[in-house]
Amino acid sequence: MKKLLAIAACAIIGLSAAAQEKHPLYLPVDFGASFSTMDGIGAAFYMRASLEYRVNYLKGLFFLAELDTRTHPYTNAAISTANVTAGDAAVTDILIGPGWRFMLSDSFKIAVSLQGGVSNLAYKEVAASGAPGRYELKGHDFWAPVGKLGFMFEYYINPVLDLFVAAGVPVTAVPLETASINPLVLFPTVSAGFNMALF
Repeated sequence: MKKLLAIAACAIIGLSAAAQEKHPLYLPVDFGASFSTMDGIGAAFYMRASLEYRVNYLKGLFFLAELDTRTHPYTNAAISTANVTAGDAAVTDILIGPGWRFMLSDSFKIAVSLQGGVSNLAYKEVAASGAPGRYELKGHDFWAPVGKLGFMFEYYINPVLDLFVAAGVPVTAVPLETASINPLVLFPTVSAGFNMALF
């Protein structure tokens, strides 16, 4: 039984390596935390799902498309039309752009990426309805441009599977009525995850 399992494991690893040379598509997935430079916005759980195309699977140029999601708690004491001054804001970033992978050794690599795209911010507001003592729940959402600089430190278990830690700096151009003085808000992220070849 042990020999059969060992043969099966070797076959899977061999097929994975052969497949990835023909199909240089990878699926990076990671989880972590996101922060904000805007007053009143707290830290959030961060999740990223990506699709990566590698020109050379070992190093060099790659292209990364990703979907980032997080929900930040916020407080705004200046709200005067409602009886709620805190809540949750759901943020979704859709990004695409190039990157470059540097080989430190066969097992360790560093990847740097620069992406652009759009960000959606959705939140709910409890507002006065006009009638005394009555309030209504309003949903708000808006789209804004976003750019992101990303870094990944990777450890390769084999040529088609690696574990990594990542840091990103998304910069969102928030509308002035939301951001007040500063329209550019940083949402730095730190995360850990895995990256595997698709076949």
